[in-house]
Amino acid sequence: MNKFETNKNDVLKICKVIGIIMIISLSILKIINSNQIEPYVDEIFHIPQTIKYCEFKFKEWDNKITTLPGLYILALIYSNILSMFGIGDGIWISHCSVVVLRSFNVFCLIITFFSIYEILKISTYNNLLLSTSTSTSTSSSPSTSTLSLSAIKKINQKKIIENQNSIKNTIILRTIHLSIFPIFYFFHFLFYTDVVSTLTIFLTLLFSLKNQFNLSSFFGLISVTIRQTNIIWVFFITINNILKLYEENKEKENKIKELNLIKEIIEFIKFSISNLLLIIKKFIGFIMVGILFLIFLYWNGSIVVGDKSNHESSFHVTQLFYFSLITMLFSLPSILISSIVKRFENENQKQFQYDPIEFLKNINFKYLIIIIITMILMIWKFTYTHLFLLSDNRHYTFYIWNRFIERYTIGRYLPIPFYCYSIWFIWKVLSENRSKLWCLFYFLSTTIVLLPSPLVEPRYYIVPFFLFQLNQFHYYNNNNFIIQFKKNDKNLNFKRIYQLITLDILYFILINFITIFIFIKYPFIYPDGTIGRFFY
Repeated sequence: MNKFETNKNDVLKICKVIGIIMIISLSILKIINSNQIEPYVDEIFHIPQTIKYCEFKFKEWDNKITTLPGLYILALIYSNILSMFGIGDGIWISHCSVVVLRSFNVFCLIITFFSIYEILKISTYNNLLLSTSTSTSTSSSPSTSTLSLSAIKKINQKKIIENQNSIKNTIILRTIHLSIFPIFYFFHFLFYTDVVSTLTIFLTLLFSLKNQFNLSSFFGLISVTIRQTNIIWVFFITINNILKLYEENKEKENKIKELNLIKEIIEFIKFSISNLLLIIKKFIGFIMVGILFLIFLYWNGSIVVGDKSNHESSFHVTQLFYFSLITMLFSLPSILISSIVKRFENENQKQFQYDPIEFLKNINFKYLIIIIITMILMIWKFTYTHLFLLSDNRHYTFYIWNRFIERYTIGRYLPIPFYCYSIWFIWKVLSENRSKLWCLFYFLSTTIVLLPSPLVEPRYYIVPFFLFQLNQFHYYNNNNFIIQFKKNDKNLNFKRIYQLITLDILYFILINFITIFIFIKYPFIYPDGTIGRFFY
């Protein structure tokens, strides 16, 4: 349970930060609207459909739309709330106009910020409590090694509470960092499903962490009505709630030592079966969401509504490679830099090092050759080139694909070393912060979401990227910080942590500035006179 108390100063600080982000975001929205007032790309489907809902024409449906109408219903509610306050009837802003509907995503940023902050507050506390207890129990001090886990937790809890203001400052900085994740942040300025879809997953996760499972499952249901594949993330959150019960039971029985993966899976299944009634009672809301989704599948005959021709399932293994590379690239520079710094500080410290040098030192080259050969076969056999990827030159992926990957025969295979490192990087970071079972569920869920999609869309990576970021705590895994915890230092040095997170924030700001600037300032004109703009 989260022991941090949110006081008036914290709320004031968060409100100031959100205020600055909203002023900047609304200014960007105004500039984009003045340059691109007409619906753009997928907006040509989403906006007219929402206008039909605003006119209460619920039976009219565009068959080219492949998602359920959750976004349109929420946008209808939002636009009517604005109308109640006299907003939305002017010349520049009309009821359910492009401007109003795009502003919906921008205002969602407020709830997103609070959601990320609360998730990080809970998970950071729990991680510090457990990770520091592990480091304490493995120290050479006989006085600490004989203590029970609960006693160690009490000691660590006291240390955490003593430093809670500094820890909360790091959480605010991390919230800023994640809120402006470039792929996610960019789509706040267009009326796409991604922002609200991701927000509802955040709320599902947040209330799950707060043990408010009925509310959590409610937001899970809403998330599925916005994007059907969110059912996988609802399942992921549900199974991790069961995993939490399993780990609490192990702690009660003093079975702290983690087993190998196969034995852990067997024990988890045994626990789930023996506690089936408790699980059903506790997570009935999630079970109902699952049942409703199965009814929808039976009635619809497919996970896709409307036009199924451009969204047929595939076995697109290389999607996982692309995702791992994107995750690694957007996790730079702080993880890599902190790892290199730790290497210079203490060459013998193998834990919490994620740089390529550590990868080369740890990898078994016999296995690496087998992995590379397997990847070559996978890329050769299971790389899909979707029609949209070849024809839509407004997306960055079009140029990467046509001018590098498809242009040269070897283009598909050159990134393989980077794929190997990226996959190792994700596994290494998560496995040092989460249990083997958690990591297994994460990789399975990510695979189930990405594998069937033949279209390479960076937007599809948003939720798994966030789940990776929300469950890694490398900022606290630096040598000095751990040593201070072991020594019960009441005044921990947070200077490096602040520096690393600030570096990440600046990195995202730079990418956002470049991509938004290109979108606004470098349009191109098609032969028929329509304007195109570059974006993700």
